[in-house]
Amino acid sequence: MNSIRRTGIENLSIGYLIIAFAVSLLVAWAAEDWWLFVPVMLLLAGGFYAALGLMLKPREFDLKPGYRNAVYYMFWGGTLGIVGAIWLLDYEFPGNFFILSVMFILWVGIAITALALLRLRQSAQVPK
Repeated sequence: MNSIRRTGIENLSIGYLIIAFAVSLLVAWAAEDWWLFVPVMLLLAGGFYAALGLMLKPREFDLKPGYRNAVYYMFWGGTLGIVGAIWLLDYEFPGNFFILSVMFILWVGIAITALALLRLRQSAQVPK
C-alpha cells in the first residue's frame, strides 16, 4: 500500500473514530447510563473496520503476500464488534455471559480457520 493511500486510510479512521466517540457519548448521555459508552464505541469502531476491510479486499491482490491489511481490518473489526455486541447483550439480558463467551470463542475459531483456509488456498495456486 503506498504512503498516500495509507495516510488517507489513517485519516479516515481517525475522523470516523472521533465521530464514533461523540455518538457513543450521546447514546450514553441520552440513556443516562454511562456503562453504554464502551460497548457502543466498540460496535461502531468494529463495524467501521470490518467495512473498511471489505472495501480494501479487491485491491488487496496488488500487495505482496505477507502484507494483508484487509484481513487485519476484517478480523479485528469483527472482534471489536462482537465484544461490543456481547457486552450489550449481557447488559440487556443478564445471566447469559457463558453462552455469549462461547459465541466469542466460536467467532475467534471460525475467523482463524477461515483466514487459514484462505491462505492455504492462495498458496496452493500455481503462479502464471
